[in-house]
Amino acid sequence: MRTNVGIVLLLCLGAPASAWAGDREKALAVIERAVKAHGGVDALTKTPIRVRSGQGVVGLSGDRPFTTEESVRFPDRCRMVLDVGRERLIVVLNGDKGWMQAGGTTQEMNKATFAERREELYVWWLMTLAPLLKDGFELKPQADAKVNDREAAVVKVSSKGYPDATLFFDKKTDLLVKIARRGTEAGIPVSKEYLYSDHKDFDGVKMPSKEITKINGTKLSEVKFTSYKFLSRIEDATFNKP
Repeated sequence: MRTNVGIVLLLCLGAPASAWAGDREKALAVIERAVKAHGGVDALTKTPIRVRSGQGVVGLSGDRPFTTEESVRFPDRCRMVLDVGRERLIVVLNGDKGWMQAGGTTQEMNKATFAERREELYVWWLMTLAPLLKDGFELKPQADAKVNDREAAVVKVSSKGYPDATLFFDKKTDLLVKIARRGTEAGIPVSKEYLYSDHKDFDGVKMPSKEITKINGTKLSEVKFTSYKFLSRIEDATFNKP
């Protein structure tokens, strides 16, 4: 009897590990197809250092035009310059520090604001897809869903120190079309969605030229990116305090 119980326990304990391994392989297959659709591993290895620029509208009423330029060195450095009318906002993250400059006045980010901006940078990093092929990310397939009335394969991504994110890939093109996550804005818990479309080839890498951000289902911003530049290096001074 004891032997039988022991065998049953071993089988019960072993089954979940096998299922988890199978889940990862299924999710990884989705990611691998997406990597190929976006240009392949070699092309995506160029994306950790990039500068992109574009223009769009921001605000719940969608009536505030802006331009933006973002210099990034993933996973933890970025400088974003946002011009909204006559107002300029500069946001800088550099490792464990962050600053915001508005109206010519620079302030160090408080802990909550830094965490929010760091999570936004994490979403940008996930967009590059290639890191998901490495260890350090837990991948789990989810039920298929629809994005803009098209079928999408869905993968949940977990990584220590970051909130879970759910990635959606168009089943016909294998392109990344959406990321969803829970987060905070001004300290208030919210649901955030990032919708990607109009993918174009930029120096051998297929990237979305249109991005819509929604908070709790309401559109916050829409931007069209006209330029992606992938660099071999970027000066450390780019991420200094503004």
